[in-house]
Amino acid sequence: MVFDHVGMLLEAIYFDNYEILKVASAFRSIGRIALPLFILMIVEGVIHTKSIKKYFIRLGIIASIISLALIVFEYTPLKQSASFFLRAGNIFLDLILTALTVYIFTLKDKRKWLLTLLPLGFSILSFIVKCLEISKGIDIHWFPAFLTLQYDWVSIVLGAGFYFAYKLADSYIAIQEQNSGIDKSVWEANGNYRVLVNIISAFIMSVVIVFEYMFVYIWPAGVFWDASIQLYALISGAFILLYNGKRGYNAKWFQYGSYIFYPLHLLIIIGIFLIINGGL
Repeated sequence: MVFDHVGMLLEAIYFDNYEILKVASAFRSIGRIALPLFILMIVEGVIHTKSIKKYFIRLGIIASIISLALIVFEYTPLKQSASFFLRAGNIFLDLILTALTVYIFTLKDKRKWLLTLLPLGFSILSFIVKCLEISKGIDIHWFPAFLTLQYDWVSIVLGAGFYFAYKLADSYIAIQEQNSGIDKSVWEANGNYRVLVNIISAFIMSVVIVFEYMFVYIWPAGVFWDASIQLYALISGAFILLYNGKRGYNAKWFQYGSYIFYPLHLLIIIGIFLIINGGL
């Protein structure tokens, strides 16, 4: 993620320097690995959190802070120098809408699953607006930058896919149980259940990422100027396959520090570039 944002700033500032742009492209390619892993952890968080309310509050606070920063950029003279930041969108809106989608799918009343159309519809609207703005070189003012998602429908679909990987694994095991008599508890005891979920998750992720990449051939040229690097997100499949399903280090300072790290690292990176270049 840090590599991605450094690369983004390098592209914005040194857009006419071919050598630096090659470095920026390499940085952004590394950054593609982050999103699928973030979304996977969001899904795991929704499934395993002790308080879904507190989970949404934490995500909401950071999303609000970032949106406020975007408002400052959009409606002040800083807009011109930070256009790259405005176009990027608010990743925490992606995360909170993905968490909301997954939470709705966990509800027993399947009629409520229709509510997932709301976050999905919003993400598609954000995507369409972004495509129109980039391809036509215009600003669509009725959909302000501080409401723009960063990965739009990709985040929502990935989240739903990772959640239903569990359901697909359960269905497969149920079928196997009828043939072999080996139930889910055995799969869980020997670790094969987690392996199965990981394989399905990695496959779903690969399909979504390739489908996203194919949009460059569907939408007018110029929208996905960095579409070629999107396929590097497939590397995250290796990390997904290695996931053991267990909670890692989670001390309070680390937990809350992980949330604060996002806006903090952006301020530090932007500050460094300001010092080096005397402005953005």
